[in-house]
Amino acid sequence: MSVLKSNLSRRSFILSSTACLALPSLEAVTKGKVDSSKKMLFIGQGYGFTNKDFYPEQEGSFAENGLTPSMMPLTPHINDICMVGKLNNIGWNGTHAGSDGFLRAGGSVSCDVLAGTYLSRNARYSNLVVNSGLYQDGHGRYGLSWAFTGDPIPGIKKSSDLYHKLFGGNESKAQVMQRIKEKRSVLDAIKINTHSFSKQIAKSDKDKLEEYFTAIRQIEQEIAKEIQWIDIAKPKAPFEYSSNLFEEDSNKNGKMDGIKDIKIVYDMIALAFQTGQTNVASFTLPNQAVLNSLEIDNHIHQISHYNASQELTAKSIQRDKVNMDLLSYALTKFKEIKDSNDRSLFDNSLIVYGTNLSTGHSVRHFPYIMAGGAFRRMKRGHYCLPENKITPLSNVWLSTLRGMGIDVKKFGNSTGTESCFLA
Repeated sequence: MSVLKSNLSRRSFILSSTACLALPSLEAVTKGKVDSSKKMLFIGQGYGFTNKDFYPEQEGSFAENGLTPSMMPLTPHINDICMVGKLNNIGWNGTHAGSDGFLRAGGSVSCDVLAGTYLSRNARYSNLVVNSGLYQDGHGRYGLSWAFTGDPIPGIKKSSDLYHKLFGGNESKAQVMQRIKEKRSVLDAIKINTHSFSKQIAKSDKDKLEEYFTAIRQIEQEIAKEIQWIDIAKPKAPFEYSSNLFEEDSNKNGKMDGIKDIKIVYDMIALAFQTGQTNVASFTLPNQAVLNSLEIDNHIHQISHYNASQELTAKSIQRDKVNMDLLSYALTKFKEIKDSNDRSLFDNSLIVYGTNLSTGHSVRHFPYIMAGGAFRRMKRGHYCLPENKITPLSNVWLSTLRGMGIDVKKFGNSTGTESCFLA
């Protein structure tokens, strides 16, 4: 079905066309000098953190001020992490959605999808999207990743499916060609309807119409990538598939062991980076499954209202510590694995961890944690606070993307760049 219906309103068309505002032409992406060895992993926690025990009381060096109790699992990486506090996703009101708008920041395309067009030019997949299998898991209705058209990307819901995507049997050439044919059919329909619609819009809207064509070129790039990889086999799996390995397949009581599953996903994303299958990935954490691992019977939404009792507060703090322990696991894994250029994945990557919510259902003053050697100017080992108390999250994303060599003029609703976390 065409993205542009014949009876599409002028307003809805222009709104959808803004999906491409953050992206220059695909020709610029193809010809630009971007270090394709750089990787980016975006992790969404969903619901925020416990106000007590998690947030630092003052900005500055973690080594001098110490880590908060809930951040203590990150001690092995104390000089490698940077945390930006008190950010605001301007215009975002999703008080139950900690991931829906985190990578979009007021725009249409999410920054992982945007980054993938730059960093994964020589990889099989532009980006990997791994989503929590449960809606209403603190992430909102969808997840972290959004296409250039402003549509949510469902992504991979199970770690076993991620295994098969990375290391499973290769599709036949006929299957790939059929998918390419379908994409071309959709692309042709979009072009026809866009050309017809362009005759009806005002001259002032023509610039936005041209920006919409960038999304068309992005689909063309996807088709070219499919053709490029059609005869290249996937790498051999470093471990054999077993239903006992993947908890959602082996657990008969329906309660997934979230801690085990998250570690497996982190392992496979690291392997995807190492084997050159992609340089960009996003992962929404399965919050309810983490509580299952901790044998906490409360629903994650109830835990988010931890101020209701000391018992809920204790459980919320426990969850924070486990999530930081899992982040520490991922950072260690990235340090242990060598990239193709014999440097560690950590040295070539930027890992970003965050949420739209600070605590409970507050959409103001939430944190943004990052680590990795690919972003050279990061103020490592520090907690940083912007001077502007209403600094848009999009300003930090813009600075981060540029720091990774991705030359964009604007991202989402950014009003400029943010320098508090730059060394």
